[in-house]
Amino acid sequence: MRDINIHDRYAQTPEDSWIGRPWQSTRKAACGCYLTGVVLNTRPGAVKIKWAQCGHWPDSWEATERGTLMKT
Repeated sequence: MRDINIHDRYAQTPEDSWIGRPWQSTRKAACGCYLTGVVLNTRPGAVKIKWAQCGHWPDSWEATERGTLMKT
């Protein structure tokens, strides 16, 4: 039988190169804009985001499948 590598995206820690990069969430603010911010830290399956959005949004941990790195 062949060896099959199983990849668990929820357990994988994003690379340190993600820190400081813009992040766009799949969630929307009350104004209808997608939430955007900057990655402050990483942990397995999540990134800590400093939100830069209309209104006040506290820093929060977001699952990596709930957004994407933005092109800079």
